[in-house]
Amino acid sequence: MKFEKKILTALLVMTLTLCAVGCGKKETTDNTDAGVTSEDAASPEDADGGDYIPLPAGSSSEDTAVEADVFVEKIDNLSEDFITGADLSSIAAEFDSGVKYYDFDGNELDEQGFFNFLYDECGVNYVRIRVWVDPYDENGNSYGGGNNDLETAKRIGTWATNAGMRVLIDFHYSDFWADPSKQKAPKAWSDFSVDEKAVALRMYTEDSLNELLNARVDVGMVQIGNETTTGFCGEKEWEDMCTLFKAGSEAVRGIDKDILIAIHFTNPEKGSYPAYASYLEQYGVDYDVFASSYYPYWHGEVGSMKAILNTIVNKYDKKVMIVETSYIHTYEDGDGSGNTESEGKAGDAFYYDVSEQGQCDAIREAANAVAFCGDAGLGIFYWEPAWIPVGVYADADNSDEVYENNKKIWEEFGSGWAASYASDYDEDAAEYYGGSAVDNEALFDFYGHPLASAKIYKYIRTGAVCDLAVADVTADNIEIDVDEYIALPEVAHVRYNDGTITDMPVSWIEDSLAGADASTPGEYVVEGTVDVDGKSYDVSVTVKVLAENLLANPGFEDEDMSMWNIDSDIISRKDDSSNVHDGAYCLHFWSEKDIEYTVYQTVTLDAGEYVLGTYIEGGDCGDDASFVLYAEYGDEHLEQETGVTKWQEWDNPEIDNIVITEDGTELTIGVKVKAAAKGWGAWDDFYLYAK
Repeated sequence: MKFEKKILTALLVMTLTLCAVGCGKKETTDNTDAGVTSEDAASPEDADGGDYIPLPAGSSSEDTAVEADVFVEKIDNLSEDFITGADLSSIAAEFDSGVKYYDFDGNELDEQGFFNFLYDECGVNYVRIRVWVDPYDENGNSYGGGNNDLETAKRIGTWATNAGMRVLIDFHYSDFWADPSKQKAPKAWSDFSVDEKAVALRMYTEDSLNELLNARVDVGMVQIGNETTTGFCGEKEWEDMCTLFKAGSEAVRGIDKDILIAIHFTNPEKGSYPAYASYLEQYGVDYDVFASSYYPYWHGEVGSMKAILNTIVNKYDKKVMIVETSYIHTYEDGDGSGNTESEGKAGDAFYYDVSEQGQCDAIREAANAVAFCGDAGLGIFYWEPAWIPVGVYADADNSDEVYENNKKIWEEFGSGWAASYASDYDEDAAEYYGGSAVDNEALFDFYGHPLASAKIYKYIRTGAVCDLAVADVTADNIEIDVDEYIALPEVAHVRYNDGTITDMPVSWIEDSLAGADASTPGEYVVEGTVDVDGKSYDVSVTVKVLAENLLANPGFEDEDMSMWNIDSDIISRKDDSSNVHDGAYCLHFWSEKDIEYTVYQTVTLDAGEYVLGTYIEGGDCGDDASFVLYAEYGDEHLEQETGVTKWQEWDNPEIDNIVITEDGTELTIGVKVKAAAKGWGAWDDFYLYAK
């Protein structure tokens, strides 16, 4: 590193340190479960001395930092046995589907070579593998999602063991996905009492673990359940859940007392972890590791994660770790099936840059949150870093053909998140079965080449440096009322690839500003430029001109739906964060039978001109589907055709020529839909305003 660059780094560190003193802090969420309150939890301030501000790499890594394509600040005093793991549960299905992976030199890797590469070149020392009890329908067709039965676990576990890695077995105790929204017992146990389930669960755990050990899989940890925040194996009462936790724990202890036992929860941002730990203690569950998911989009800033883990260590004397985390490197959809995280996703926070650098920042901070807990902080697992497209849809000239071929492969080899065969067991699969929802969160590009972020586990031990460069330039969007003056921001935020941010003056382009009409409701994009070290960078700001929405409950956020007339139970108000345009609720539809419905609302208007619009997304509705937005008043009937393409790809139909000539006119607005069986989708954010 040149002398001038060292001086710059030192000045930036000093500046950021001084700025951190005045940073505001978020309050932790109160928690009254089981008598545990927010006073029992360490605050983020106690945990990390203030909100995290990325420091230029090299500050603590100067002697060991390696030249790279990303900046990574070394995590000091990281133990050699700190787990730097990867959940690779879908990898066997990916290989079976013909997916190819490469090393950093472009050499193709076979199955064992892939695991050797992760261990030798990327620093992955542990592999997590999910296991479902019976993920097949009555005809033996796999539910997909990686085909994660015990045989698949042995196959993946053998590759990992041969590469020198240890293995965490993640028993879901379900036939398919278990998470906070679903904790369904296996089909064979569905009619069992709690005590009968406990017997079955213990026997299943013993038999499965013995099979894995007999196959010489190096099992170092067993997870009893997956994200058991709201239930476990069909049970919701804590006493019953703990009965089942204990059965699984006893099975593991009876086979090998050195195997660590983990209990897994999620939603740390709700502040309930001390309560969960209290229940486990109250009912005598024998376990070693309190494990958490941590996805920045949903679970808040890393300081709170650090604080809550530290509380579990100090109050309950348990080891802690993050067993699921990830971050996107692109907004693109690689396989045509839609992604969990996409540009403009409502309600989700992107604390880091959407890039390989952003992935490194997110992973580094998750690891640091665990490392803060000292010897009790075991490590982290990145969730599904290799779940990439079986065929690359993004930017393909024949994208429709690629998508159709992908669907066949997902069904045949189970390499999508769900196959249609899972529909009888999993309600979500019935609606949304398809490919990978996280291909844009992988540590490989869509074609199987490792990203710079694939070496993050190496870099957190050494530090990494690269040439300082501008990562992006952004400006704060603004909202104004109709006819309010448009006051554009005077500065833009210049973010560098080392995480530092500087405000710089922005020059707005007059012709672009002229296109923003403050007298008319809508969204307008104003373009500008920022000069950074003699180079010009483009920047834009969205000006949202607000008008009174004349519809009642237009986004379905209010429980009262009396103003909406709905003629079918196919469609209903739903709390569904994965399908909203904005807010928490949408008007969602799906049916196993042919779909037909009408939704409408009537309002009384004064004379004037009006604009009606809404947002719609969905899929699988058939080639002959009909989606119509309409407005009726007097003898007038206006309509606008629309449609659905895929998940979270919103269409915005509008009718902008509604002319009311008399005060007190009743206007009926609504949508009419006809679609094929098993079609699905959501309407959200209707609007009607005067021009």
